[in-house]
Parts: sequence; structure tokens; C-alpha cells
Amino acid sequence: MIIREQLIAFSITLAILITPLIASAETSGTNFLLEAPAPVTLGSITYVSGGVGDSEAEAMRAIAKNYALEVIFIQKLKQREEFLAAVNVQIKDHHDNLLLDIVTDGPYLLANLPAGHYQIIAQHNGVVKQQWLMIIDSNNKNVTHKKVIFMWPILEDSLDGSVANPN
Repeated sequence: MIIREQLIAFSITLAILITPLIASAETSGTNFLLEAPAPVTLGSITYVSGGVGDSEAEAMRAIAKNYALEVIFIQKLKQREEFLAAVNVQIKDHHDNLLLDIVTDGPYLLANLPAGHYQIIAQHNGVVKQQWLMIIDSNNKNVTHKKVIFMWPILEDSLDGSVANPN
């Protein structure tokens, strides 16, 4: 009987100590699934685009491994880097079929693609970048995760007032 009462007292004390920690974790932004933008399905492709702000970017990084493709869009000048949003993105299969054609809502694009060979085309400020990649099905169990980073130069004014050539 004494052991039962001690166990009940211990359980109550533990609940009192843990409850504020759980509440703090729920309100501090550690619940990434609630902060990431909602997935969108177009045709056979499910994707998430976003990552604006620290908490949303952290949430996107936390769920990235759940998607076959992770694409990040960055502008760079020397040691300075900035994330990009509003990048025009197309994903085509090896038969040149257009599977996805969107404008990103942030610097991250996560997409679930079946195993196959794909061309990713990204356009920002008139400059087009592209990359081919292979999504591999490892032993029919899961699709490998691929990470692609597209980087554009940060344009700066030249001494005569014209814009520097990004190419």
C-alpha cells in the first residue's frame, strides 16, 4: 500500500514537472510539422514550397528527408548569400513531359518524385539554370533523397551605374 501511494505521488510530481516543458516545446516552434507549409499535389507530384523566416526554414529542413527531392535557391556575391523566393521552376521527366511548373513561395522546394531521370529548370531574373538528376529506388523499399542547390550571382551596380552581367 505504501509503495502504491509513493508511485502515485511520484507520477503526480512527474506530471507537474513535465507539463510546462511540453507546453514550452509546443509554443516555442519545435513542432515543425505545424510550421511547414501545407503540401500541394499537382498530377502525380506532391510538393512543398516555402522556408521564409527562420522557423519556417527550420521546419522545411526538418521535413526535407521525407521528400525525394530537395531544392534550395540562393543568390551569392563573394561571402554574402541570400535565400530566394519567387523562382520559376519546372520539373520534366526523361521524355520531356512537364510534371511540375510553379513559382516558389520561398527558398526551399521539396517534391516527391518516383524513381526516374528528371530535369530541373529554375529561372530567376531572366537567368535560367538547369540540372539533370536521377532518383533511385533502393531495392523497391524507398526512394533516395537528392539535394540540389541553384545559385545565382547577386547583381550589384557597376561604377558607371549599369547592372553587372550575371553570366
